[in-house]
Amino acid sequence: MTVRGLHAGSTRMDGIGLHMFTDDELYDIHLATLDVLWNIGVKVESEEAREIFYSNGCTLDRDTNIVKIPAHLVEDALRSIPKTFRACGRNPENDWLNEGNRTGFVNFGEAVTMIDPYTRQLRKPLKEDVDDVTRFCEAMEQVIIFERAMGPSEVDPDVAQVHIAESFYNHSTKHAYIGMNRPENMRAAAKMGYVVSGGEENFRARPLFSQSTDPVSPMVHSKGATDTLIQAIRLGVPAKVNSMGLAGGTTCVNLASTLVTHNAEILSMFVLSQLVKKGHPMVYGTSTTMIDLRTTVACVGTPELALFSSAVAKLAQFYNIPSWVAGG
Repeated sequence: MTVRGLHAGSTRMDGIGLHMFTDDELYDIHLATLDVLWNIGVKVESEEAREIFYSNGCTLDRDTNIVKIPAHLVEDALRSIPKTFRACGRNPENDWLNEGNRTGFVNFGEAVTMIDPYTRQLRKPLKEDVDDVTRFCEAMEQVIIFERAMGPSEVDPDVAQVHIAESFYNHSTKHAYIGMNRPENMRAAAKMGYVVSGGEENFRARPLFSQSTDPVSPMVHSKGATDTLIQAIRLGVPAKVNSMGLAGGTTCVNLASTLVTHNAEILSMFVLSQLVKKGHPMVYGTSTTMIDLRTTVACVGTPELALFSSAVAKLAQFYNIPSWVAGG
């Protein structure tokens, strides 16, 4: 059985939706993004990624590491990304099919502190807490995919994501999103997946987890994130690109302008992914919100985040690519 969510915001009597833009307005956003990618470009800190871009027709300033991407590469990438994405679980009954305008809900992450459920004191999470929350997400029917909810504070932070992957494999039969921070960690998590799946071929046919890769706003792709994404693609792991800009801080205070730079960050990573492997499944993500200009606190859960998430979901529908947006 494959789990399919409810239709949301479609032209039906059984759904409602927030229609942020007309198709013409969405096309204007797309054209503005193409202009930014070609005339301004993105900074790429990974040498391997820069050479992939350059060898496929992008321009590269080797002094600044700025890559400028021609429009035809963007259009090719958007056409080659699969329009549906099956998030495979170890139990096939927990498969989640991303298609059209179906929606599902996922836990958020990654918490750096927690309230102890017994003492009610604020503390850092431990590995046993990671195991507990993984089992909790497994039991929640409303949670269709597991995302790393917290990281174990008692282990080396460089390998914490590997411990999270171990907890996921031991305690969950759903699909997972785990943002590996280094290529070495990606290789370790994929090899564990090969064992759990009964072999590399089985895992590549039904990958049990996806990589989450975050650009750095404004318009920077870090070495760790980019090299890990390349490694994920080569190991058969699907990926989500999840920009996390702060309007008024790391991006324009104007949400419309932020949407253009956000889109440029996502689409440039999409181009890289399809240059590494054409047809590799990708998801369009966002956790972009605003900054409180008085306190410099990132405001997750504000009306601005809801508006931006709605705009991104509409833009992803325009591209006909699965999306993942923050709910606050």
